[in-house]
Amino acid sequence: MEAHSHPLLARVHRAIENGFAEDLDRCRRFLRQKSVSASGEGIQQTARTVTRFIEEIGGQAHLTGPASHPIVYGRVGGSSPRTLIIYGMYDVQPVEESKWASPPFAAELQVLPGLGECVIARGAVNSKGALCGLFNALRAICRADRLPLNLIFTIEGEEEIGSPHFEQFIRSHRDELAADGVVDFDFSEDSKGRVSMHLGLKGIVYLNLVCRGGARGGPTVTPVHGSVSAWISSPVWRLIHALASLTDEREDIVVEGIRGRVADLSSAEKEILRRLADDFDEKAFLVEMKSLCFRYDRHGIELLRKGLYSPIVNIDGFHAGYTGTATKTVLPRKASAKIDIRFGPDLEPDEVVAKLREHLSDRGFDDIEIEVKDSYTWSKTDPTEPIVQKMIRAYRWHGVEPQVWPIATWAAPYFVFSRILRLPVVSGGLGHGGRQHVANEYMTVKGLLDFERFVATLLYLLAED
Repeated sequence: MEAHSHPLLARVHRAIENGFAEDLDRCRRFLRQKSVSASGEGIQQTARTVTRFIEEIGGQAHLTGPASHPIVYGRVGGSSPRTLIIYGMYDVQPVEESKWASPPFAAELQVLPGLGECVIARGAVNSKGALCGLFNALRAICRADRLPLNLIFTIEGEEEIGSPHFEQFIRSHRDELAADGVVDFDFSEDSKGRVSMHLGLKGIVYLNLVCRGGARGGPTVTPVHGSVSAWISSPVWRLIHALASLTDEREDIVVEGIRGRVADLSSAEKEILRRLADDFDEKAFLVEMKSLCFRYDRHGIELLRKGLYSPIVNIDGFHAGYTGTATKTVLPRKASAKIDIRFGPDLEPDEVVAKLREHLSDRGFDDIEIEVKDSYTWSKTDPTEPIVQKMIRAYRWHGVEPQVWPIATWAAPYFVFSRILRLPVVSGGLGHGGRQHVANEYMTVKGLLDFERFVATLLYLLAED
């Protein structure tokens, strides 16, 4: 499909460009609406807003799932017999960081060095900015034409807390979810304009490990004076030693049954990984990640394969005792750590937890409590699927060549589509944003416009035979 041969799409792009000032304003209003899934603040109001977005384009939608964190389930008909499921999330992370340049839910416009005009807000890039941009694009299509294919919307409000009800929703509606594929539209450009798309995800288990004073030592009721550590052992040191037992000095996981569990790659995966390695700029990646070096002394395809497919364990946070600014010597009665274990297509969440329990028990740490907070299993889509090839064409239509990642290290519930519904799932889109989960999260204004145009292009491509 070329620009001159598709006048309807050209007309839609003009409609997006002509209405973009209104689109930007609508997106900023959407970002000002709080929707913090961890606390529930603003969740129901935001779900109702997403429902109105669907109704504005002639669709029908209703809230289902848990009343506290509803799933927005909707559909709208198009001019093609093809059907696309759109996955999205309307919830955001809590705002607990300091040093925001402007209030995190003010959605203020600021010029950032090297990036131009940006919207600063929690959810700007992860992922309410893209969600609103999607509906902006759909609204422009309806004004200039009609939707080129049927759409089913599954937009949840619990992704940031592990999507605890999304799998059950998919299973209970599976007979209604016949489709040609699934897209998770997102801003997928880095700060230098390099674009990517993802065909799969690692699995993840997020856990709390807790060590308390008791029979294995340590105070049992309250913290005590630090001098008592001359006689009484510390739950903090015990948890530190338990955590240290999970990896070697290179941070490679050593838990038996998880260590070295890397699935064999198909010939198509090997080829796509080879192409990715040819285009992967290691120095630019480190700059984007604000880091100086990789944890592995590897390069090219070996670096990518190690990072994308090997299981890892990460310590997200650690808490024990006194953490104030003054001086206070205490022997804590409790220590806790938040960790995540990510794994590829040769493991499942229950197996990971079982192997972790066995590992700690075998090393005398059976008193350490393991609290599973959430988990996703892995997802994969074959790179030869038509939806994959059409997303690549959509990128090329806009003059860019995407990096195609066979799997990614971040987490989302794609498995409900790929492994329950047996549908291909792709993630991508133009547009740039950054600082997810930290202060001064942002999206670029130009990126939002590019994203909306990309959404329209891909939908018209997907409607073609």
